[in-house]
Amino acid sequence: MSRGGGKGKQSYTVGYWYGLGAHLALCHGPVDALTEIRVGERVAWSGNVTASTTIQIDNPTLFGGEEREGGVLGPVDVLMGEASQERNAYLKGVLGSTIPAFRGVFSLVLKRVWVAAMNPYIKPWSVRAKRIPRAWNSGTAEIDGDANPAHIIRECLTNGDWGMGYPESDLDDASFTRAAATLYGEGFGLSLLWSREETIESFVLAILKHIDGVLYVHPRSGLFTLRLARADYTLANQAGFDPSNILRLEEFSRPSWGEVTNQVTVIYRDRETDKDTSVTVQDLAGVQMTGSVVATSVNFPGISKAELANRVAMRELKQLSSGLAKGVFVANRQASLLNIGDVIRFAWPPYGITEIAMRVARLSYGELADGAVRVECVQDVFGLPQSVYAVPPPTGWVEPVSMPRACPVQMLYEVPYWSVIADFTGESQSLIADIGELDGLVAACGARSNSDAYGFEAQAYQAGAFQSKGFGTFTPTAVLTESLPLSAANTTVGIAGGIDLEEVEPNTLAVVDGEWVQVTAVNLVAQTVTLERGLLDTVPVAHALGARLWFVDGWRFYLTPEYVQNEVARVKLLPRTPKGTLPEAAATELNLTLAKRFIRPYCPGNVRVNGLHYPRVISGELSISWATRNRQSQTAYLVLQTEGSITPEAGQTTTVRLFNEKGVLVRTLAGLTGTGVNWTVAEEAAESGLSRINGRVRIEIESERGGHISWQKQIVEFDRAGYGLNYGKYYGGI
Repeated sequence: MSRGGGKGKQSYTVGYWYGLGAHLALCHGPVDALTEIRVGERVAWSGNVTASTTIQIDNPTLFGGEEREGGVLGPVDVLMGEASQERNAYLKGVLGSTIPAFRGVFSLVLKRVWVAAMNPYIKPWSVRAKRIPRAWNSGTAEIDGDANPAHIIRECLTNGDWGMGYPESDLDDASFTRAAATLYGEGFGLSLLWSREETIESFVLAILKHIDGVLYVHPRSGLFTLRLARADYTLANQAGFDPSNILRLEEFSRPSWGEVTNQVTVIYRDRETDKDTSVTVQDLAGVQMTGSVVATSVNFPGISKAELANRVAMRELKQLSSGLAKGVFVANRQASLLNIGDVIRFAWPPYGITEIAMRVARLSYGELADGAVRVECVQDVFGLPQSVYAVPPPTGWVEPVSMPRACPVQMLYEVPYWSVIADFTGESQSLIADIGELDGLVAACGARSNSDAYGFEAQAYQAGAFQSKGFGTFTPTAVLTESLPLSAANTTVGIAGGIDLEEVEPNTLAVVDGEWVQVTAVNLVAQTVTLERGLLDTVPVAHALGARLWFVDGWRFYLTPEYVQNEVARVKLLPRTPKGTLPEAAATELNLTLAKRFIRPYCPGNVRVNGLHYPRVISGELSISWATRNRQSQTAYLVLQTEGSITPEAGQTTTVRLFNEKGVLVRTLAGLTGTGVNWTVAEEAAESGLSRINGRVRIEIESERGGHISWQKQIVEFDRAGYGLNYGKYYGGI
């Protein structure tokens, strides 16, 4: 990549883009869908691909664009691993035709994808893919985007490629169907990854821990049976065990309050952020009773939603905080009918126990010569809580780094003579002479779009395309909360909607609707600014409520090289954040037609009619005065609108135009070298076309030098008072 600027075409290399061709084998395939690709923990692509195809990643500013670490850009083949999948054309071209088709493998082929700039180190890639086991009982297979755990366990047992390979006939279909229906009704779906580093057995045990279930081979049917610990029974209908069929009670105990856990934290993998998140629940009564928090944490990586994590946390807390009794007893052969996970009615009068629910945790059926059955059990509170728990409130944390957005407001203006001298040429006459009469400079202003945006790239349309012109900073701005009247004196006005106003300093220049003003005071508490009006080559005008004020001094961006008269400047501002630069296509284009502002003489200032600045009403003969100005000599300080005359440029004259009450031009006084004229009552009556003086007068005053007219002109409009004029308006005088 290269950089260049100014009038020349010089460029130089500051770094490189780095491309990569690669084959990324991800997991067993096919999968149901590819929905997201992340690079360096940032989303490079998102969509929904359900079959082998080619996608285009188009995110060249993912890591900050060319100014930082580039992005990701290029074609990627998605290979789902279908049974009919053919050999990939790109891989054949690189590795030869003897490669396999990679059926049964979900993979990505990067076909010379740009993966970084300025930094040769490749960031890690990851994908979000979805696969639901649907071969059996498809109606309950998917639970709100997650997989039904019963389906996961069943596939682990029966899959012949990577699972245990048991035939379907070895499974108790009724128990799996009941468990799947229960989990579906509870909204208990899981999303998790199995890798070969972990055995299938430990993976299944992890799922059983999530759902609070047991998987065992039934002692009579010989089938794999799935059983969930739920409150799905009536205690009176369960088998009873008491001194009549218990041969001996080997153990019965409850934990002390000091051993009871009263706070549980569940760590789960949030689907939206793809990061570990936690929810914590407490038994407040238990905390108060023990006088301290006894905490534990449990990891459930298959849970992807806060609501389910909350319910599971309450399940775990109820189990750990209830002081559950544990028992071991030896019973007669009636206990041989029990299975792991069964609930029994346990009674033991010597301990004052009339009847409690105990769930079988382990069984030992004894030997042929000994009919005794050993039962280990625990008091049953394992059912999922029936209460409804709210989703944990948002953390309030907001991603501090955002994608760039277009400037909310922006503008272009042609640069006045003052700024060219102050910021480019100084008082060097040779440099000033290099600027042609038709030349003009353009400046751009843009408001900050994101709180973390640190500037913008300015692009101008040249040679058939938008090209970079450098980088600028945002301009402070606000809008007026009240109208700004026509006035030559300084004015205090309210503002609102300010952006970056803390950067504004007193005695700096600002622009409101083309009128240049000096900010003499800023009150951020009262939200007001005090302005000196009509500076440089502009004049005071009235501004409506809502007019935008730009604090340009030190915060505008100059576009070089210069333009010429009638040329249209086409500019785009592309805000930049740590995540990159706004794409050129997303930026709003600004247009400005150049009008040779630099060479034009300054308009006269300090205009008064009968000694008044911008009067509302005048009676009698009109005496019009003004102060001459000189752009070349007004470079040392800002000349205020009310200051006296400054010797004008050589050949500079003043033109005055007088309009009657109907808006018709009735008199033009051109080539004036003085600082005032009179319009007598007789002259006005003769020239008005009304055989009397006008009820309202409009006066325009501008400068001229060598065919160049001042950038703006003074406009003064007022009513006339006197007999027969503006009847009923000025009885009390003026």
